[in-house]
Amino acid sequence: MSSCSSHGHSQPAAEKPVPSAPLPTVTVNGTAISETALANELQYHQNPDFDVVIQQASQTLVIQKLLIDEARKEGFSSENKDEESMIQRLLDAKVKYDDPDSTTCLRYFENNPQKFTTSPLLEVDHILLAAAKDDITGREVAKNQANGIIQQLQKDPMLFPSLAQQYSACPSKETGGSLGQISKGQTVPEFERQLALLSQGIAKKPVESRYGFHIVNITRKIEGKPLEYSMVEDKIRGYLVHRASHLAIQAYIQQLVEKAEIEGVTIQFAEENIHI
Repeated sequence: MSSCSSHGHSQPAAEKPVPSAPLPTVTVNGTAISETALANELQYHQNPDFDVVIQQASQTLVIQKLLIDEARKEGFSSENKDEESMIQRLLDAKVKYDDPDSTTCLRYFENNPQKFTTSPLLEVDHILLAAAKDDITGREVAKNQANGIIQQLQKDPMLFPSLAQQYSACPSKETGGSLGQISKGQTVPEFERQLALLSQGIAKKPVESRYGFHIVNITRKIEGKPLEYSMVEDKIRGYLVHRASHLAIQAYIQQLVEKAEIEGVTIQFAEENIHI
């Protein structure tokens, strides 16, 4: 895989966190979540802090059990014991929310203009000083070297192609560091976010990515243009329906949690952490 940040390669699978302590005993209304189920669930939650992984996995299993038990109580049993189907039937029956009307959609559009523009288009040259993500010393050396090269370029920007040829670890060095035209989604996210904040010209500080440090020269920048409401109305409506549904499900689950006796984990509610 090329180390050049201009390509959106898929990342290698994250390493499974190593347990730092025995798995907790988690019970729901007096019934224990099996250690095997909890151990199996861990693989679906990635975080360098294993305590966070345990929290997320435990919470997921607790919520699933609450919903399955409630579905059986309400008579939504399934002949083939399809628990996902039982949960969906329960939620369809019990969770209610209002679909957004045209006024709501338009108000969201007007209040969030930055979300509804065409992607900016950049023409970018860069010099990549490569350093592994976990090589602290190597990254510090690369950063210092990048700052030195930037000082050279501030005195003579015409040196960029030759310095790219000399120092860059990206194949683009053969074309003077040119990445060509870049739009949204064409680089790794952390590189893209920082590019969007830069003005045209040579960046005053190196840009850090998972690959190392980049000396960046934006030779042309075309800002995104606002989209018309008619072009995004369906997208906005879909998003607002999804959000309303998600929040309504969260509220329903919170009611079940408040009525239940749960030991071994504290349920933490946030819009993005409800997994069922």
